[in-house]
Amino acid sequence: MGDKINTAQNGNFHSKDFAHAYYDESNHNAALTRHHHTQNEIIFVKEGQCTFDISGEAYTIKKNQIVLISALENHSTHSMHTPYHRYVFVSSMDLCSDYIHDPIMASAFVRSNHHLGVIDLPPEIADEMEGYFKTLVSETAKHEVKWKERCATTLFNILILLYRSNPETFAIQKNPDDLNVIFAIKDYIDHNYSQPLSLETVAQSFYINKYYLSHQFKEIIGYGFKKYIQLIRINKAKILLQNTSLTVNEICTKIGYDNINYFIRLFKEKEEMTPYQYHKMFYQHHSGK
Repeated sequence: MGDKINTAQNGNFHSKDFAHAYYDESNHNAALTRHHHTQNEIIFVKEGQCTFDISGEAYTIKKNQIVLISALENHSTHSMHTPYHRYVFVSSMDLCSDYIHDPIMASAFVRSNHHLGVIDLPPEIADEMEGYFKTLVSETAKHEVKWKERCATTLFNILILLYRSNPETFAIQKNPDDLNVIFAIKDYIDHNYSQPLSLETVAQSFYINKYYLSHQFKEIIGYGFKKYIQLIRINKAKILLQNTSLTVNEICTKIGYDNINYFIRLFKEKEEMTPYQYHKMFYQHHSGK
């Protein structure tokens, strides 16, 4: 019987954490269950092979390869070839929105760029990448003064390294003016998701045509304007369900919805369970640690 590994248990992090990194060596066959994470995730494989399902698409990641997974994408693992050695860095969406202000760098975590899936690293780049991940492991373990800032700086260095070796992973083909305004709108949504948001009012606030905004947002971010707001709100709801005792009604209001039935339907469509079931599953899971 294969070992079962849960990333959250192995890495000892929680959805409310700003960032966490760890190195893991699995030397037995393992099956990982579906991830209900709420953070961006970077996986860097040093040995072995693993197959992921990310938002319905299969990706196989091997030695000296790296994959970036958005906080808005559910994923699971189907198979693992051992020994499987990897570095993992998970970070809240706040890390990117608060510290990564270059839209080209931030575009590494948007869905529209994930058609490439796994990124190959030449051996010399892989060695440099491992150094950055070791820094992240140390910083997130020790929490010394300014550790968050150093994590953000290290993440930025990782993205620059990926940009130099794999520029096609980033939104370099987009108009810089479009990138700047769309990522400014994305950041606005990320910080104001609890407020009423409509295509018309946001377009007016940013002095942009609403039809142009709608088209460019989907083109650059990978989700439609309305869909992105829904996903951000569900993401915030998951964090509250995992870390607070607020009722589903209270969470519904807190994330910007006034219709509890609509919120429950959206949540179930995304997570394949109700908010209450999600809350119960999470606490049952961690009570057995």
